[in-house]
Amino acid sequence: MRKLDYNADDEQTPRHMRALHPRFKTRGITGTFLSGGMISGYERNAQLTGLNWVREAEDMLRTDPVVRRSWHMLRQTLLSASWRFESADELDPVANELARYANEAYGFDGYSGQMSISWEEQLSYLLEFIPLGYRYAEEVYKVGPDCNGKARVWLDLYADREPSAHLRWLSRDNQKLDGVQQMVVGVGKVPEPIPSNKLLLLTLNRTGSNFEGSGMLRPVWWWWRTKQRVANLMCVGVDRWAVPTPRVSVDRSVAEMHGLTDADINAMIDEAEAQAQAFLSAEQSYLIDNAVVKFDQYASAPNLYASGPLDIIKECDNQISTGFLAQFANLGISNTGARSVGEIHLSVFRRAAINLCDIVSSAVSGVDRRGGGTIGRLIRWNYGPMDPSKLPRLVHTGLDTDDLAESLAMLPQLVTSGLLTPDDELERAIRERLGAGDLPEEAQRSAVERTVSASSGIAALTEAAMRRRRNGKD
Repeated sequence: MRKLDYNADDEQTPRHMRALHPRFKTRGITGTFLSGGMISGYERNAQLTGLNWVREAEDMLRTDPVVRRSWHMLRQTLLSASWRFESADELDPVANELARYANEAYGFDGYSGQMSISWEEQLSYLLEFIPLGYRYAEEVYKVGPDCNGKARVWLDLYADREPSAHLRWLSRDNQKLDGVQQMVVGVGKVPEPIPSNKLLLLTLNRTGSNFEGSGMLRPVWWWWRTKQRVANLMCVGVDRWAVPTPRVSVDRSVAEMHGLTDADINAMIDEAEAQAQAFLSAEQSYLIDNAVVKFDQYASAPNLYASGPLDIIKECDNQISTGFLAQFANLGISNTGARSVGEIHLSVFRRAAINLCDIVSSAVSGVDRRGGGTIGRLIRWNYGPMDPSKLPRLVHTGLDTDDLAESLAMLPQLVTSGLLTPDDELERAIRERLGAGDLPEEAQRSAVERTVSASSGIAALTEAAMRRRRNGKD
């Protein structure tokens, strides 16, 4: 009997046979409006699209101290992580060799590295995708010997490509990324397009084909602008009302009594006006008046006009810190200063930092693909086609919460209640976190000895009797 050939998406295939097999044909679209390499439909504010948004984001980071502080706290936390490539299977020699090569390439796990710039230095500009929303780097390769003297293809560096030089996204089907085109900066020729399999693209909050994502600065932009407007108005108010405004008053009845003409009175007024201008400009520190022309104070007493605007500015600063999950930095200057509140905020902040590092890890790891999979490309060029399950994965440590360190304050209560046994293993773990070194053999004690204070003689005698009894049985 001839074997029946059919496609699960073919309308000629019987309906009952179509349901038994996967439908390989793609029917939907990403939903992203990508026309001429420009992404639209996500941002309603025209001032915050394309290069306009890049310039706004740069101004926010350069001019506002709270924006800079919030991003600096998150950035420095991310840079404090430790990185290494982990073998896919420690029992597989092939997987171990691939992980060894990856660590040597990037300078992890004790290797000096093959890149011309350290990973930490490159990470400092790769992480800039977080406030803006996206950032890409071009992979630059080189050939050189490994630690065994064998010639290998290495990653020389992730060459930074600033978003201010970005022109358009290249996509033949307006769905998948094929590359990027940059604009001419300064004097020179048009840069060549960078293919997507030579890019490391990092995007925050990416959906569909929106390669630009949405950065952390976008939700705080309105508060940043409001803070600028309020600060400007406050400065205008201070400039206008902090110094009393002189008022020139004229008593014409006195002028008539002294037989002064209108020309004389106008001359006195002009002289008084000149004095007032000199006084306000700090050229003159006194005023001279007479019976006809006198100086008075306009409106009420001097007012700095700052308390209201400062309250608004504080709220703007609080919202900006919240956008970066760094609101715990405001606890010392706000109504809430509880330690427990700060610990909860810090825990959420650390978890967010871990997830952001995971984005970098996922982009570098994996098979050769559009905008990612650097290690997959390098391994394929050096070791040939490889099972994806054997590829090493880039992992990070140092940002996870330490459960033992957080529980040290509760340790005496846990031991007293009998929920935790203070054995040698627990003491070694605590000493390791304190940097006190390993537990010496002569310092090892039983659980009873650890729970007994120096002044508790009865419990100490009980422990000694139990020890003699055990020795006697031996």
